[in-house]
Amino acid sequence: MKLKKAKLSRYDDDGWIEIIRSELPIGMISMMISLRITNLSKFVLATQKGEKQIYDQEKKTIKKSSAASEKIEAQEYYLYLNAVEYSILELNRIIEVYHHEFIAHITDDFEIDLSKSPTFDFCKTKFKESNVYLSRISGYHSICEIRKISNDLKHSYIQEYSLSKTLQLKSFRDFDRKILVDKVNKYFKEVPIYIKCLANEINEKYPKIEKRVS
Repeated sequence: MKLKKAKLSRYDDDGWIEIIRSELPIGMISMMISLRITNLSKFVLATQKGEKQIYDQEKKTIKKSSAASEKIEAQEYYLYLNAVEYSILELNRIIEVYHHEFIAHITDDFEIDLSKSPTFDFCKTKFKESNVYLSRISGYHSICEIRKISNDLKHSYIQEYSLSKTLQLKSFRDFDRKILVDKVNKYFKEVPIYIKCLANEINEKYPKIEKRVS
């Protein structure tokens, strides 16, 4: 299906002006991303706190109902680590959405299959055709890592093996899901920078164009 941008216009004292291409609203984009990542961060912290409370309550119950010498296993924080994995998947989705929106902004029309999301390589090629090189945007390395980790989490049969390769560990036995905790905190900082820098690059190379309608 071919996607086409809606025609925009505005009116001033001298009449109608057709907006051929507008500017990307950097301030609004930054605010929306900041809000979404703040919510993701709060979700991760709330999950960690809630799971600790559940564990503490279970520990008290076991102590009351069992012999004092019974061993209590250390908490693994499974819910918390699942929340971290979910956040990485969500960050990847946010990146995909902005890639698609930015391509639509600088391209008059393009054909994609709407039954599936355009791939990262598709978007990278489209940007390159428009003289925008993703590999030169700040935070690009983290964006590539997020994409690979997300793919491992969604599709791999043996996730520890594929994630250990993505994270360049010596062996899949070295993989611990807690590694992703430090990763996600880094991504929370770098994703907003990447998207803002990409938007600024597009505005610089594709400034707004307006035409007065006679």
